[in-house]
Amino acid sequence: MSTPTESTTDSAGGRARPPYGAADAEASTDALAAAAAGFASGFERWANRRAVEAGLGAQRLRLLNVVHCHGPQKMADLAGALAVTPRNVTALVDGLESDGLIRRVPHSTDRRVTMVELTCSSDSVESQFRAFQDSIGSLFTDLDDDDRRTLLRLLTTLHDRMHADAAKSAEIGRAANA
Repeated sequence: MSTPTESTTDSAGGRARPPYGAADAEASTDALAAAAAGFASGFERWANRRAVEAGLGAQRLRLLNVVHCHGPQKMADLAGALAVTPRNVTALVDGLESDGLIRRVPHSTDRRVTMVELTCSSDSVESQFRAFQDSIGSLFTDLDDDDRRTLLRLLTTLHDRMHADAAKSAEIGRAANA
């Protein structure tokens, strides 16, 4: 049995498998946590490279896609949709605005609010995002249908658990501040 720090090889193709030990029959929660953290970090870097190949960084592309799909957005709403701080949204918008892809406009009824809208072609945003999604999808092409369904089920379960935990934490925070 391998430990989380030993590299192993899979018997099917001789490819090196990550040294997480997750394939072992006795996968501990520590090994799963290490595998998830390692995958998340590596995936984020890999996906950002794919987004750059599609024309923009991942966060910039995601911001454009949110505005494309949902129309003009408040800066605060973009922060929530992208799960980043308002300061990060400001930096993203600054860059996209200097590239001529979006612009800031005043809200029609609330002068305290700044809206962000596309200045570039919606087709351009859609094609760049589609190219990005297709390149991400290429990661899963070697998985058979059962593996894809299992992975989707597990990712959905973990995602739902994280959101439930975040909601519970938010509720505890509101109760403590009341």
